[in-house]
Amino acid sequence: MFTLSYIKQRTIQILVFGYALFFLYWIWIYSTGQVGTLHNYLWGVFAQGIFPIIGAIYGFLLARKWGFLSSSLGRAIFFLSAGNILFGIASLTWGYYNIILSVEAPYPSLADVVYLLSYPLWAMGLINLGQGIGAGYKLRTFKGKAALVLAPLVGIALTYFVFISIAQGGDFSFEGSNIIKIFFDISYLLGDAVIITTIGLIYGLFYKAFGGKFKSAINILLIGFFVEYLADAIFSYTTTQGTYYTSDLSDLLLTLSVFLIVVGVGALDIGGITSRVRYELTMFAPRASAAINNLVSEIIREQARVIGPIAWDEAMKIPGLNIDVKSNLLSVDGDSKVVLEKLMKRHEELFGSASLEICKDAVRKTLSQIPQDQLPDVLR
Repeated sequence: MFTLSYIKQRTIQILVFGYALFFLYWIWIYSTGQVGTLHNYLWGVFAQGIFPIIGAIYGFLLARKWGFLSSSLGRAIFFLSAGNILFGIASLTWGYYNIILSVEAPYPSLADVVYLLSYPLWAMGLINLGQGIGAGYKLRTFKGKAALVLAPLVGIALTYFVFISIAQGGDFSFEGSNIIKIFFDISYLLGDAVIITTIGLIYGLFYKAFGGKFKSAINILLIGFFVEYLADAIFSYTTTQGTYYTSDLSDLLLTLSVFLIVVGVGALDIGGITSRVRYELTMFAPRASAAINNLVSEIIREQARVIGPIAWDEAMKIPGLNIDVKSNLLSVDGDSKVVLEKLMKRHEELFGSASLEICKDAVRKTLSQIPQDQLPDVLR
């Protein structure tokens, strides 16, 4: 799952090392039969509280490389990290009840309020991630539209089966519950349903289309959310059976899910773009007069909506394509067919064939202005 390039990243190494320590600590807690002790609660504070917060802070910094809120991937990383930081804060709140107040966290509690807020942020992150890897063009097809209608129904049905029929033994009664508890019960279920639905849509519609350098990172992210879904189901089962305790198996899986999500976000680090260059490229709006120049500009602009200023940074590495940030000019100085082919290939290396479809979709009208012999096969 981890490619060599990801393992070489210092941040990923630190995250893996941190999780390994938490895992060893958990093995000791489990093997020694610790239940309701300070070790259980401290493990939760560090593994589920501090760890995701640190990962989220790194994610916020990373989002800036991808254009922050100005691009699909920038927004994806931001919202995923925002969900992680709220999850961490909620876990610290849970620990506050256990360690400082020396009581079991009530349900619902302030921790549940914050936990619940992480779900819509994660969902927004996944939705933007889907857009970044080609949701726009896929959802315009009949298959995409049908999936968009059917996937939520399947997600709700699956969540009902897993969480109600299996985890709670088919008993989902509101008898004796106040309106606040009912709200949280339903909201947690809907949150899990949205997560599993979004994962299903991304894998079902885009799995064959996305690839390239960041395919593994995206897979890590999606697997992390799937593990989170399973952890929630086990948590629901153990609370129903009255066997849950802090740092049990469901908590270990929940920590694994957060670890995978944080690592998946961290693995989206493209590197090599400084703050100064990022600012210049964000403000870059080139003038291009010739039709071929306009075509190239449109392709890069569309990619910039997805991956931010990195699109311009990658384009500047292509021989024969002159991008003058200071003069605000763009021109194709080499063989236009070769330049276009290399430009498309450059984007494909990041996210696979989905990037090509995004480019083609953006320039359909402009293509008619270009002689066919100046276009690479991929754009015809």
